Amino acid sequence: MAFIKRLLFKYRDLLTYTVFGFLASLVNIFTYWVFRHTIIWPYLLANTIAWLLANLFGFFTNKSLVFQSKYTTFKALFREVISFFFFRGVSFFLDNGLMIVAISFLGWQSMTAKIVDQLIVGIVNYITTSYTFKKSERQMALRGRILRHYHTILKRGDHD
Repeated sequence: MAFIKRLLFKYRDLLTYTVFGFLASLVNIFTYWVFRHTIIWPYLLANTIAWLLANLFGFFTNKSLVFQSKYTTFKALFREVISFFFFRGVSFFLDNGLMIVAISFLGWQSMTAKIVDQLIVGIVNYITTSYTFKKSERQMALRGRILRHYHTILKRGDHD
């Protein structure tokens, strides 16, 4: 049982991201379906609206629940929003590019293309999202290592 707890602790971010990433993908797929197959919008427009709604959902769940990034100042929140949507902007072009290739060039059905697209984009999003919300954590860890190094030097008396 202790082994399982260690694994869950070690891979907590990946596991919770998988759950909330899956939910964001469901938001994306359902929204796409509504706009594409119920309202009958062109697939790229439906995909863009689905991307926007899923990423708004994704920002707040990733920030608060997955990576547990705290709300500190408005400026810090603004930086995270910009960073998040910058990287998600990259996945937006990947998302639309995959949809164009799958539907217009390969002739796949719209929903099949959307589901495959979400699997690929989800992996890219995990990598970029973890960078966004863990950046300040990495900076704090680096500062801690530097301080420990200087503390060790001072204790040994190797300083001027």
